[in-house]
Amino acid sequence: MRSKTFVGAACLASGVLSLGGVALLPSAAFAKSANGATNGTTHCDPSAPSCGQNPVLTGPPPPFVTIPSSCPSFLSADAWSLDFIGGNSVSHGTLNKNGAWGGDTSEGQGELTTSDGTVQYVGHLQEWGGGGQNTPVPPAPPQIGQTENGFTLNFNGSGIAGNVAIHVNGHSTTNNNGTPTSNHMNVSVACS
Repeated sequence: MRSKTFVGAACLASGVLSLGGVALLPSAAFAKSANGATNGTTHCDPSAPSCGQNPVLTGPPPPFVTIPSSCPSFLSADAWSLDFIGGNSVSHGTLNKNGAWGGDTSEGQGELTTSDGTVQYVGHLQEWGGGGQNTPVPPAPPQIGQTENGFTLNFNGSGIAGNVAIHVNGHSTTNNNGTPTSNHMNVSVACS
């Protein structure tokens, strides 16, 4: 569920929330309060399979992403993968009668590898994602409620192909009827 292509990143859920509940918090410490709220927090190495972070981003990018001519051609056409190879990740979530909210912050070493397994870039990788879903207000159907999700990714790497900087951020919201009210994504890629 955490795997994101550039298009998947536009969906912005970032794998922290799932259908109105905090579902993807591995090895979590959960606590239930007197008012019925459930809170959970996890800490993990984002490169560990049990953390569920990798791959962070995969290519090739969709047509709306411009890859500069200074970048190697594989960034435009190859099924490359950007993965954590170490670091720290903290996820948190809250669920109560009003809805569910959660987030994830991960940072550490990352590598961008082409489909043939060649490591092209190694560097610092940061990812933040979060969102929430409020309980529906009548007359909305029970499965629909207001949602908001955000996602930010930064990678600065160097390697056999030179230097690369990738930045992706986006945000989406829906109203109580499930109608999108905002959906945008910004992507920048620079190579030297």
